[in-house]
Amino acid sequence: MFITLTNAKNDLKGNAVILNTDMIVSIFQDSVVDTDKTTITQKTYVYCPPHGTWEVTESPTQILALIDKE
Repeated sequence: MFITLTNAKNDLKGNAVILNTDMIVSIFQDSVVDTDKTTITQKTYVYCPPHGTWEVTESPTQILALIDKE
């Protein structure tokens, strides 16, 4: 199954990223200091080996709700 999430990586922020849920190994959230060094934001990291880790704006709970919906 595929889900559509919102990219949180600085240069791709706001763009859609579509991930295959069969490839997801882990999902975790962390606080990140933005490039301006004054703003702290929450980002969720979705690890899909061997392709890498995707930074998204949705929380782990929101991602699990999308996966459970199907």
